[in-house]
Amino acid sequence: MKLTLKLILTTVLGVSALIALFLFKSLTQTYFAERNTIGLNFKAIETAHKQLDYQILNNAFFLYVNQDGINKEISKTYKAIEIIINYPHIRQKHPNTYALVLKHLALFDKKVEAIYDFQTTNIVIKNTTAAILVSQQHLFEQEKATSSQEKESLYEINRLSGSILLAKNGLDNELITSLHPRIESLSQYRFRNPDNEALSQRMLSHFQVIEQYFPHFVKTMEKIKDPALIDMLREAEIQFIKESDNELHFVSYFSYLLVTLFILSMGAIAFFLVQSERDARVDPLTRLRNRKAYEEDLKQKGEHSALILININKFKHYNDFYGVKEGDRLLIKTAQRIQSISFSGRNPSYYRLGADDFGILFEFSPQSDLYSIAKNFLDTFPKEAILIDNEVRTPSISVSASAIIPLLETADMVLKNKTHSNLTIYHQGLNLHQIIADNVTKVREFKEALQEGRVIPYFQPIMDLSTHTVTKHEVLGRVIMKDNQVRSIFPYLHIAKESNLYPQLTHTIISQSFAVIANHKGDFSINLTIDDITNKESVDLIEQLLNQYDSIGQRIIFELLESEAIEEYEEIVNFITKMRRYGCRIAIDDFGSGYSNFARILNLSIDIIKIDGSLIRNLDTDDKAITIVQTIVNFTKSSAIETVAEFVHNEAIAKIVEELGINGAQGFYFYEPSLHPLIIA
Repeated sequence: MKLTLKLILTTVLGVSALIALFLFKSLTQTYFAERNTIGLNFKAIETAHKQLDYQILNNAFFLYVNQDGINKEISKTYKAIEIIINYPHIRQKHPNTYALVLKHLALFDKKVEAIYDFQTTNIVIKNTTAAILVSQQHLFEQEKATSSQEKESLYEINRLSGSILLAKNGLDNELITSLHPRIESLSQYRFRNPDNEALSQRMLSHFQVIEQYFPHFVKTMEKIKDPALIDMLREAEIQFIKESDNELHFVSYFSYLLVTLFILSMGAIAFFLVQSERDARVDPLTRLRNRKAYEEDLKQKGEHSALILININKFKHYNDFYGVKEGDRLLIKTAQRIQSISFSGRNPSYYRLGADDFGILFEFSPQSDLYSIAKNFLDTFPKEAILIDNEVRTPSISVSASAIIPLLETADMVLKNKTHSNLTIYHQGLNLHQIIADNVTKVREFKEALQEGRVIPYFQPIMDLSTHTVTKHEVLGRVIMKDNQVRSIFPYLHIAKESNLYPQLTHTIISQSFAVIANHKGDFSINLTIDDITNKESVDLIEQLLNQYDSIGQRIIFELLESEAIEEYEEIVNFITKMRRYGCRIAIDDFGSGYSNFARILNLSIDIIKIDGSLIRNLDTDDKAITIVQTIVNFTKSSAIETVAEFVHNEAIAKIVEELGINGAQGFYFYEPSLHPLIIA
């Protein structure tokens, strides 16, 4: 069968070569058409670069221009470059041009990284600039200076504002630096008039933000404007013209090459078959051996072998937050690090066995210490940070090992049921089958709780910090155990999703919550995930309840996770559009826990931002957390978005939260969740 296939493929290739001889004349005619097309493609790339630079400058100088235009032009530029890179004629006939285009692409990748850095910094600069303009307007309206010194200080603030705006428009970092002594001097003065003092402090904070971020902003713009990118493109275009001219000298030999191709067809086909057979056992991404190769190698090595199984911790997090491309880079880097570790004398083979699972199969004798071998691997595994989507990250791994047949199944079982250690060794005494059985029991208990009505909503009050009264509640799920013990729903969410009970859980909590909300005053926020929003039955139930309870939508706030609002943007937009018809408001939950895309948040027309507890809980000990939270508050105030601080657990944090100007707060310091909402007057 294999021999017949080889003969067929060889015959097809030979006939193709003979046909190509007759097509020679036609191909030479199309050559010039291809050359013109490629030349136009080079011009298209240059035009795309100019349009992108225009969008960047437009976004930098105009306050109310969003960043969608930049992102569209980046995409257009990539597509224009990809046309050249993927052009078969360039790949096959112009290797030097192709290499230069790849270098141009690499330079553009760096420029895109700088653009993303620019976008982040530009948001801060633009928001602060807008705030300076508003505050400057208030300054002109200020008529409460009581002394000549106060008047001079107010004039100095005005002069500093103008200088900063001038420096911003001129990208003059030296001017910003030269203003530092004047800003420091002004910060020492205190106005007797409270209005003047408040204005002074507000402007000083804006000046300091500009001082902090502007040098990086200018540096980023310089990277973006680096002329090496266009120079490399023009060099590639010139190289293409040279190669095209040289290529004409070889056109007359084309027929001889085709004859040679026919003669070599047998060898080419043989190589193709061998290569295909080998590639069938290699993972195309990491170039490690795959699951099929592992199973074949295991049969050869027999019982005198052991397996180390490696898993990237929270790989789904990296894939979801940074995208598949960055996830693939992490997999490739992990594969390289695994291969860098020596297994001297043990004849190791390296595999990619699953999405983020890797394996090392090696020779092993019962007298060896498997734990020491695995621990040495874990300790030796490189832990240097790597750059993921322009962010420094240090991904970690978990390791399991087994010398008990079946190796992969036993190692996988112990890896999935690990506790706190990143290293586990399979042995008969682990009794993992019992653990799995316990999980099955836990699923059954949760299912019974749903069926028996023991999954109910609790309500945590949210304090209005301006009036120190409760005007809102957040709905939180609770499970009532058979012994009446009340437990959070959070530990059961994973079980609910794995066992397809999650939609039923959502319907239970939402239905009960609406019934309670209808009989109580105030606003109520309900948490939804992307699983809820993309589930048609869940959305239909929400709309049914909004129609059933008259005008209740005006008191409902739907909380959406920040990460899901960014990653699943289109689905979120569609859902928000539906809910707005009922008067519902939208809140972003856990804001600040990942990367915060201010532009997209603004485009969603969010009403409330709930600042993540990981920032709030450290406000009394971490100055950086205060800076980040203050930046978020400044952003929301300029956008008329309400803020709520989560996890306020002591008096010190409650005081800081109020001083930062956050609108509302919730946490155990104020109220714990309870079965019934507070009575609101």
